[in-house]
Amino acid sequence: MSNPPAEKKRKADDSGDTMSWRAKSIEKFGLQPVPDAWKDSVAIGSEEGWNRYYEFRSKSEQEDRDKMTDKNFEEEGSLDYMKEWKAEMAKRVDESMAGDCKWHWTPAFGHLGWDEDARLIGATYFANVWSPFAIPHAINLSHNYHHSMRYGGIEFGTYWEYRLVDFEDEETVKSKEHTELCKSYEDADIQEEGIDTTNLSKSTYKTLRKFLFGTCSEDSEEVTCSDMNFWLLFFGSMGCTDCNFGGDIKGGGFGYSWSPDKEMRKKLYDQKAKEGDADPNGPFDEYYPDRCSWLKHRVLEITDKIGPVTKHYEQPKPKFRRRTPAENAFLALAYGGDY
Repeated sequence: MSNPPAEKKRKADDSGDTMSWRAKSIEKFGLQPVPDAWKDSVAIGSEEGWNRYYEFRSKSEQEDRDKMTDKNFEEEGSLDYMKEWKAEMAKRVDESMAGDCKWHWTPAFGHLGWDEDARLIGATYFANVWSPFAIPHAINLSHNYHHSMRYGGIEFGTYWEYRLVDFEDEETVKSKEHTELCKSYEDADIQEEGIDTTNLSKSTYKTLRKFLFGTCSEDSEEVTCSDMNFWLLFFGSMGCTDCNFGGDIKGGGFGYSWSPDKEMRKKLYDQKAKEGDADPNGPFDEYYPDRCSWLKHRVLEITDKIGPVTKHYEQPKPKFRRRTPAENAFLALAYGGDY
């Protein structure tokens, strides 16, 4: 990603007879000034960059408005779902962002698939998350989800990706390449499964936060959002508004989740382990700690919020045996790709 030249840092002057693209963007999209505490370290951006930002964001938001009045969008059930998604996110933003700072995002559906009982079996969620400050940056998000029954069992997958868009760098605007954030999948037909949270890390958090807000300092959380709230909003922008990171708005689950068995539950009860809504001071028969999805556990890990219950989280036990080289060769021939 290219670095803006030094003269573009904090020297802007939007005065003159013609309004600059930067000034137009600030006015149209309600961007706030970069906070004084770190404004001197943030590039102000060129006219070319702000022009690209203005045109790109205007198009993205116009497409969103058009969809909200599209009869086909309404008839296929997408309109109600989009309204529900936006309403849940509006509540999440109010609860999560500090002061007047807002979470700027523009959502879109790629596709939605429903079964005969109107249950969601497949969806692609897209969103652009924009810096709330006068920084010409966006993060393009993608979440692909599917869940179906096959002859051999379940086929399931949930894949989360992102792309950093720096409007000073035209290549990042044109690029279609995304970086994988995390995933969970299971395919009984080919006996393959997995959970990968390698890139859902503290390092990635710092990268995303600095790109969006201009800094990843702890002090900046006081005027934007905490690390936990950042992830709630980030995943919420991809269809997961569940504060337990367990599924999407329509109840589509994201795979494995853990809860203590009866023996562990009794041990935690005796220890008066309080985490979530379960009350260890009430009757044991009513003490049921919240389930912990693989995604929730990873977010708790990287935000240093593992509690007295979730510290006992157990990884899923493998369902399938390891395939032989001959079986992998057959699958590669039948389906293509590497196995």
